[in-house]
Amino acid sequence: MTQRLSRPVREMTWTVRGRAFAGLQWGEPVGRPVVFLHGFLDHAGAWSRVAEGLPGWRLAYDHRGHGRSAHVSAADDDAFVTYHFSEYLADLDGLVAQLGPVVLVGHSMGGTIATMYAGVRPDRVLGVVSVDGLGLSDGAEGAVTRMAEFLDGVERLPVNKRFDSVEDAAARLRRTHPSLDEAWSVELAARSLRALDGGYSWSWDARHRLRSPVPYRQDHHARFLRRIRCPVMSVHPEHSPFHDHDVAALEREIAALQIVVIANSGHMVHLDAPERLTECIASFLGSL
Repeated sequence: MTQRLSRPVREMTWTVRGRAFAGLQWGEPVGRPVVFLHGFLDHAGAWSRVAEGLPGWRLAYDHRGHGRSAHVSAADDDAFVTYHFSEYLADLDGLVAQLGPVVLVGHSMGGTIATMYAGVRPDRVLGVVSVDGLGLSDGAEGAVTRMAEFLDGVERLPVNKRFDSVEDAAARLRRTHPSLDEAWSVELAARSLRALDGGYSWSWDARHRLRSPVPYRQDHHARFLRRIRCPVMSVHPEHSPFHDHDVAALEREIAALQIVVIANSGHMVHLDAPERLTECIASFLGSL
């Protein structure tokens, strides 16, 4: 299986916290780095059509247990057999410590990571673009149910779907994301699969599908947002799954905020409207 993106981009590996993280790099490692953070069950390659249209040093990495980054196993020294949100922030912190101050561009879960990180490490972040990364419903009321679902889940660990070919997986992506053309869907699928005997499966760790035992709390997130000192651009897709009042409540906590709405796009803005999103990010970067 060919696993090389067709456009000028380099596959990279960064060692962070003693663990290898796979990813992509555009441009030369000079000047201000722009770090792209993908969303849940996505991978660094999903940013390709956005990152390639921007100037300077750009990189995107696969979160732990996603894309080509290693899964966490019980054999690891930290012995984590599930994934904790705080680990995503610690991984980013380790990478930024190597890069110096960065601009963060995050989609969905990546946007949540970016805004929380900018609040806890304000001296390390020059700007944040959150692409539909604010507005997740508060989960405090369902805490007991979540814990029960987590306990049930670890007894019956999930297994990823198998595919006979890269093209079959690409067809599945196109059904889920109709805005993808065939060539790009094959490109994305090739980077998000791992080979098995007689076929392929998604490369992300199936344990991500376990219900997290720790509910998301808007009031906790708001505490991070209040501490952000850099400019923030919040990108709203026209058809976001998040409720307007939840998004607005969190955005009110951000001191230097710019809001952009992208028409004819759903939650996966970087797939639905990459050109328009690239224009918005380029304008934001030019203002920093």
